[in-house]
Amino acid sequence: MKNFFDKMYSNVGGKLRTLAKICGVIGIVCAAVCLLVELITMFDEFNGIVAVSGLVLGLLCVVSSWPLYAFGQLVDDVHAIRGGGAGKAPVSDELPDL
Repeated sequence: MKNFFDKMYSNVGGKLRTLAKICGVIGIVCAAVCLLVELITMFDEFNGIVAVSGLVLGLLCVVSSWPLYAFGQLVDDVHAIRGGGAGKAPVSDELPDL
């Protein structure tokens, strides 16, 4: 059981970024399906409601996936800083020439 939880909670930042990408793709696919349904019915039954709502919801899915991706990136960056491998800057006591 411990091995399962170790795998499940390791690399959480990468998993969050993958989840954000999947949510964004799902939003794009849903918007495309709504547009396809609207084009197939040729604006007879729905009068553009499906197309507009599909585009709005698809756009909201894509835009709302950005904070999730950013949070996953932050988790990875904090983990790298904690591990001491986040691009250490060279320490120099010399002042630059002016």
